Amino acid sequence: MKKKMKISLLAGAIVSFGIMAAVTLVFMVLSFFTYKDYVNTAVWRGFMAAGILLLLLALLCFLWYVYRPVRKLREAILRLEATNPQKAMELWASADSMAGSIDALLEELRLSMEREHAEVLLRQQSQYAELQNQINPHFLYNTLETIRGQAVIDDNYKIADMTEALAKYFRYNISRDNDIVTVAQELENIRNYIQIQQYRFQERFVFRIYPHVEEEEYAGCLMPKMTLQPIVENAIYHGMEEKLELGHISIHIEADTERLVILVVDDGVGMEEETLQRMNRELLKAEMRETASEKTSHNGIAMQNINSRLRILYGEAYGLRVSSTKDLGTEVEITLPRLTAEE
Repeated sequence: MKKKMKISLLAGAIVSFGIMAAVTLVFMVLSFFTYKDYVNTAVWRGFMAAGILLLLLALLCFLWYVYRPVRKLREAILRLEATNPQKAMELWASADSMAGSIDALLEELRLSMEREHAEVLLRQQSQYAELQNQINPHFLYNTLETIRGQAVIDDNYKIADMTEALAKYFRYNISRDNDIVTVAQELENIRNYIQIQQYRFQERFVFRIYPHVEEEEYAGCLMPKMTLQPIVENAIYHGMEEKLELGHISIHIEADTERLVILVVDDGVGMEEETLQRMNRELLKAEMRETASEKTSHNGIAMQNINSRLRILYGEAYGLRVSSTKDLGTEVEITLPRLTAEE
């Protein structure tokens, strides 16, 4: 380190002397043509040669210690940005200088580190929740199957159907095979969940699924497991519980070549404008935290955490958006990339 510092100081001194030599040469040339009859030509030529030599040495030091490192830095930036050509175009288009490009690149690295940190927090939170909710799946399935079998023997088919739906719901929820499932699997889990809730709420709401595209265009698309259930649960508990007349909850599915959009719509009590704005602000922040008012009943997944999970997995262009009108209902829009297992 000390050796490099000495070399840098020496190079700086040479460059400084070179600048002084250049200025001196200019004055010497002017002086020679002004007072050429009084100047010793040999001495003048010696000074000129020394000045030119010092100037060349200064130029060499400038090229080696200033221009060369800057050029290498520029090449390094281009190599880094080559990993993301689209981002490189945005960086260079928005930066008027190399310094601006470096700032933009550092900002991108900072955001990447923040995303990685959020992903670590999400993984730790998921692992902690898993430890808290460890259940022996086989014991649970066997017990529910026993209850269902006894209900069939007693000709109580309502209990049998409810027990079967509950067993399927827990099997889907607890299984650790994969955190990414197809839309068809997620919708089947919602049907089981709704069947359970219909018994509890005594048919106080109607549930429908409305695909706006052909089934083959969305059924095989991938999405994180347990994305829809907390949102549907919010629609039931916050939208339907205080509604006196029959309520409606529906899921609408739309898709294009790049995106999959799922809408969870209810005609419940809705929410105040201030509450809605606060919720959307929190969703935009996409911070990995969970407040007491945002918790759902049994799985501890909040709207904010679902949104963060989607943005971490797919990017900031995806996630949740909520719209609501007091006494008319609420709509939650879930935007996902249209991905399939083949991709």
